[in-house]
Amino acid sequence: MSSTLSLDVHASAATLPPAWNDVVARSRLGTVFARTEWLRAVERGTGAEPRHVAVSRDGTLVGICPNFVSELDLPVSLPAGLRPRELVSVSPGFGGPIVTGDYDAVFDRLLEGVRAAATGGVWDHRIRALDGDVSQYSEQLDARGYVPSVPTCQLVVDLTQPLDAIFESWDKDRRRTARKAREAGMSVSQPDPTSGEREAFYDAYAAMIDRVDGVRFAPAFFDALFEALGDRIVLFRADLDGEAVGWHCYLRDDEQDDLHHFFSGLREEHFGHHPSSRLHEAAMEWGREQGFSTYNFGESNADVTEGGFRYKSQYGGEVLPVLTFERGLARGRWAVYRAARRAYRTLGARSERRVRLAGRTPDPGET
Repeated sequence: MSSTLSLDVHASAATLPPAWNDVVARSRLGTVFARTEWLRAVERGTGAEPRHVAVSRDGTLVGICPNFVSELDLPVSLPAGLRPRELVSVSPGFGGPIVTGDYDAVFDRLLEGVRAAATGGVWDHRIRALDGDVSQYSEQLDARGYVPSVPTCQLVVDLTQPLDAIFESWDKDRRRTARKAREAGMSVSQPDPTSGEREAFYDAYAAMIDRVDGVRFAPAFFDALFEALGDRIVLFRADLDGEAVGWHCYLRDDEQDDLHHFFSGLREEHFGHHPSSRLHEAAMEWGREQGFSTYNFGESNADVTEGGFRYKSQYGGEVLPVLTFERGLARGRWAVYRAARRAYRTLGARSERRVRLAGRTPDPGET
């Protein structure tokens, strides 16, 4: 009965129930991004405010929904006290509800927890689901006012194929650049993530993000990842003539048998050596040997004309949606925000299209 369902909102991963990771591991929807280790790393490394919801029946954990408070994206800058906020499950990473037992009753109790957690100027709740299996909750979410969208996607390579078939699906240019890197003597290793190695990776990562004017995570975030996740984080380094020329940072999503390429550290002066193609090649070989079913290139805009998407698609793989569900919690303000966001995105898309037609859109290069 719903009366036996107790609800808790946790303001830190440190207070989550001991059975939290067990619920993640048992669920078909469980991913590394829902585990307490990832949630601790995000909390510590980004300063994001946790609002994790847990539902128990007679002392047994039966439903969870990890969340962090985040500022809503706005085209204009506002003073900190005036910025609208949202509850996100989860960013960075992916989230969504995980329910065992009586779905409807536990689901309703979880969403009661979301509303209880939505204090301090929170306008909406947004779910970012990595696994398409979350569609099993679509009817429940729709009935409770959540609106689905697919603003981003992921490109995923099937590692259960023979190795020759995996690389045959690559674009010929990517096969050529990987071959050239091998023939030039480029080696790939998995260095121990010492403080010096992490610093070298971060310097290259920061230079790459700054070059494309992206959002850069602070060193504290990576320190928290390596310390909280341990061997779930795997660092690959490409070396040529005794010099490090590129890094890839991977996350082992053992719950989904997925090797997730999450961060790159590549300097523009090394692009001509093609370290990215060589790193992807070596990591796919290693991932297959380790028994991973899929190799995930990470999140991209769901736009075939976007440079990052075009580059990643050259490595073959299947395009899978990142399902997003949004529900306004401050209804009047949320309706105005959504209308303004829709207009802004439409104008932005038209502007980008004009730039592309004029031939001025730069290719982002290797990622």
